[in-house]
Amino acid sequence: MEVQIISKKLIKPSVPTPSHLRNMSLSLMDIRFPPRTIPFIFYYQTHGNCHPNSIEHVERLKRLEKSLSEILTLYYPLAGRYVEEKLSIDCNDEGVEYAEALVNGNLSQILQGQFEIKDLNSFVPDHVEESATSPQLAIQINIFSCGGIAIGLRSSHRIIDAFTSSLFTNGWAKACKVGNINDVIVPNFEAGILFPPTDTPVIKLPSLSKTTSQVVSKRFVLNANTLSKLKAQVTSSYGGDHLMHKTSTTEVVTALIWRAQINAARARYGFLRTSLLSMAINLRGKTFKKVPDNCCGNIFTVGTARFQADETKMGSLNGFADQVRDAIRNTIAEFEKQKEDEDGFFSKLIMKPCIEIAEEPAWVSLAHRPHKSVMLVDTKAGDGIEAWVIMDKEEMAYFQNDPDITMLLKDGGHGIPGNSNLNAA
Repeated sequence: MEVQIISKKLIKPSVPTPSHLRNMSLSLMDIRFPPRTIPFIFYYQTHGNCHPNSIEHVERLKRLEKSLSEILTLYYPLAGRYVEEKLSIDCNDEGVEYAEALVNGNLSQILQGQFEIKDLNSFVPDHVEESATSPQLAIQINIFSCGGIAIGLRSSHRIIDAFTSSLFTNGWAKACKVGNINDVIVPNFEAGILFPPTDTPVIKLPSLSKTTSQVVSKRFVLNANTLSKLKAQVTSSYGGDHLMHKTSTTEVVTALIWRAQINAARARYGFLRTSLLSMAINLRGKTFKKVPDNCCGNIFTVGTARFQADETKMGSLNGFADQVRDAIRNTIAEFEKQKEDEDGFFSKLIMKPCIEIAEEPAWVSLAHRPHKSVMLVDTKAGDGIEAWVIMDKEEMAYFQNDPDITMLLKDGGHGIPGNSNLNAA
C-alpha cells in the first residue's frame, strides 16, 4: 500500500499552560533508561456514507483534531520539549506533531491479515532521535480509499510508559466521543517529586543503530483455549504444590517464548548459550511511597532472570516459569511486598486503548521496532494474548520451528488480526 502524507502541523493545547506548570522535573525512572519510542495503530472501519470526500468524514477529522487540542490541556507535558541539561520537560505548548495521510488501498486488506508487519510502520510517524526540538508525541491520521482510517501514534518513552499512553488515549477517546473533557480522568505529573533524580547511572540498552537491519517482527495470537491448556500444563506438573507455585498466564507465555528463543539460539550457534531475560515491571501500588492511580511517567523498573547453559534445565517449562515468577517477585520485594492476587509482570501491556470516534476500533496493533524484544498485548476480546516477537532474522526461522511454537501453530486459524486462534503474521 502506498501512503502519502498530505499535511503536517503542530497541535497545541487549546488553553495555554499556566506559568506555574511550565517546568516538569523528570523522575529517577524517567532518566534511568535511554529513550525509545512506542508505536501503536488504531484501525476503524467505515460505516454508512463516510467515504473520504463525505461531510461525515470531514467532521470526524475535525472532531479528532479539536479533541486532541483539548485533551492536551490536561496532558500538557506531551506538548512540551525535553531539556537535557535540566533533566526536565519545558511545558512550552509547542505542540504534538499531527499529520494526515492518504492510503492507496482498503482497510479490509489489513483486517484480513494481508500485510507484513514492517509495512505497518507506514501508518505511524517516523522515528526521530531525541533532541531539544523533537515532540514527545507524534500522530498520523491515515485515510484509506474505502473511508476507513488508522490512527498511528509514536510516543517518547522519556515521560510516557504504557500506563501513561493508555490513560492518554482513553482520555482522548472520551473527549472525542462526548465533545468535552469534563469527565476525563485528570493525570498527575508529580513523579519527579515522588522519585527525584539521583546519581544512579543510566542503564545501557542495546543500540538501535546496531540492530535496525538485522531483525524481523512476527505476531502470534493465542486464544483463551490455548492459554488455558498452556497454564493447566504447567499447573498440573506441580502436583499438590501448585498453590505454592502460583503462576500467571502472562508468566507462562513469557516462559514458553523464552525457552523457544534459547532453543533458536542453540540451533543457530550450535551450542546452548546463557540467556538473560529482562522484564519491565509496573510499580504502581507496589512502592513504599504512595503513588496516585493517575500518576503518569515511567513508573516501572526492570527485573531480570538468567538461564545458565545447562541441558538438564531445558526439558521443563515449569523451571522457566519459576524463574520468571521469582524474578518478578524478588524485584518487587525491593520496593514493597506484592499482594497475593496481583500479576506484577508488565511486558504484557496493560493498554486497552480505545480512541472512540463513534465506535471502538476494529483492531489495535503495534508496528515493527528496530531492536530485539517481545511485547504481549491483550486481544480485543480480552481473553487472548498477541505476542509481538522481534528477533534476528536467522534466529526467527529457528524460533518458528521450535516444538513449543509449532505445537501451538497447529491450532492456528485464518490469520485475521485479533482472531481467537494462534496465528503467525
